[in-house]
Amino acid sequence: MFEGKRVVLAVTGGIAAYKSIYLASLLRKKGAIVETILTEAAQKFVTPVSFNGVTGHGVYSDGFQNINDEIPHIYLSKADMIIVAPASKNEIAKLACGMADNLLTSTISATKSPVFIVPAMNTNMYLNPINQENLKKLKEIGYIIIEPVSGNLACGDVGIGKMREPDEIYNFISDYFKNAEDDFYRGMNVIVTGGPTISKLDPVRIFTNQSSGKMGERICESLIKRGANVTYISYKKPANERINHIKIETTEDMLEEIKKRMSENKLLIMSAAPLDYEFESYHDEKIKKGEALTFKMKRTPDILKTIKPYKGDLKVIGFAAESENAYEYGLEKLKNKGMDMIFINNILKDNVFGSEENNGIMISKNGEEKKVPRMDKSLIADAILDFFKEQN
Repeated sequence: MFEGKRVVLAVTGGIAAYKSIYLASLLRKKGAIVETILTEAAQKFVTPVSFNGVTGHGVYSDGFQNINDEIPHIYLSKADMIIVAPASKNEIAKLACGMADNLLTSTISATKSPVFIVPAMNTNMYLNPINQENLKKLKEIGYIIIEPVSGNLACGDVGIGKMREPDEIYNFISDYFKNAEDDFYRGMNVIVTGGPTISKLDPVRIFTNQSSGKMGERICESLIKRGANVTYISYKKPANERINHIKIETTEDMLEEIKKRMSENKLLIMSAAPLDYEFESYHDEKIKKGEALTFKMKRTPDILKTIKPYKGDLKVIGFAAESENAYEYGLEKLKNKGMDMIFINNILKDNVFGSEENNGIMISKNGEEKKVPRMDKSLIADAILDFFKEQN
């Protein structure tokens, strides 16, 4: 798994920095070439000598001269992966803001490789709304967050914020790359849809829904990780720049983009929430304010029903977000819309819109079922792809 891989281990300031020495040693034992970045704050807790001793490779910090005739942050950015452990609140904030004011942030700004962020800090600092927003932003960009656990903290408090043990970090990263070695999805052409569609009433007003598109983005990221060729069709632009994006507005737009690509793709994952109704007419000028506003709506095409007669060998994974009788309606959709698998959840009970988490039940066309407990949408994406692979 790690044999011959270049790993940059970036260590920030915090008492948990000592654990990173063991992590560096563990990665080397697994065959990785480990190079280390120590921030100025990290060097108040650990020394370059310790990391050089366990890795046998360079330890770098701000002000370092060129490495093998390359600028340090460019050289380090070409590693196969970067692990920031521990990741302090300060460095997380810098990364979320796109800063590049030291070797660590400059290296990550320049890399196209997977970046793993391992937070470690006081409970109140970790739960601080700004820190949570920063972690959310990094996750949306495509960084992988290895969440802390609850336990005894250096300040004497007990709560969440404790950095995971080196063995746990290693296992998490190993599992991530096991998915990347997925022969089933490697080279597969996949269409993913996500988020809402819109209908314009006039140049200012639109009709839409609360779908965030996060589930679709997490599915795209999991597919890319597994080596698939992904086309993402949505109204909202994904935060992750690695995702090949086709922007649409209306349900009809989404249908046409899918139809164009059906013959070139093996799988369609319909995680979008396209509008069922749209305005019957569009007003070229902004409608002036009055006592009341009445307008007519018309049905939009049902995308999966429309493509069903001529989808050929295209496999389809659908979603059913229902407010009542979710299981029954989901089963009906699975059978009537030509799906090979469906993910069903109750939107009222589970409060999923805009959330980083979801839960539900997966059902294949063969009748196999698997419940998915509430968890991060990136893990939901992995569960969906794993279940589909098992059934095909």
